[in-house]
Amino acid sequence: MAAALSDLAEGVIAGLTRRRGSGETVPAAAAGDAAVARMGAWGVTRAVLPDDPLLGDLGLPEALGAAGIEVLRWPDARGRGWPELLGLDGPEGTAGVTVPTLGVAERGTLVLEASPGHGRSIDTACAFHLPVLPASRLRRTLGEALAETYAAGRRAPSAVSLVSGPSRTSDIEKISTLGAHGAVAIHLLVVEDR
Repeated sequence: MAAALSDLAEGVIAGLTRRRGSGETVPAAAAGDAAVARMGAWGVTRAVLPDDPLLGDLGLPEALGAAGIEVLRWPDARGRGWPELLGLDGPEGTAGVTVPTLGVAERGTLVLEASPGHGRSIDTACAFHLPVLPASRLRRTLGEALAETYAAGRRAPSAVSLVSGPSRTSDIEKISTLGAHGAVAIHLLVVEDR
């Protein structure tokens, strides 16, 4: 990976780590194994994946399935019933896999755009969040990322989420609680471009 992209990858991972997240850079050929390893560490039994061709190109669905992790595809998975799907009425170990549109090095922030194949609740409704980000989508500043997201002539997404770590709040007696409004853990896979 080029030095500039390597620096950007280190920046976004460092930003997530400061906020109790984690991440790693992996070659494209190792992305499936890295996803299996992280989900194994989390004790995940089910993964919700968006309808994104990148994940198929990286072999993630096959690798997860071979490891015994139930793979559900968005939006088809919604027909199963959200309570059961998300572990509210059954297994609790569900991870949401996302493909961020961009990653921001200066802040350790991921830009997630909602689309018909990438639901806006994948990263918030699952207990764990595994974003898979191609290195070519790294940007230095949030300003660059937002300018690209809302560029003139580009159709604006129906929703944009800026994710900078696991969900966290201190609403009740100023005690920091993870997972109050989303995933309790996030691990970023920055995938080196082929």
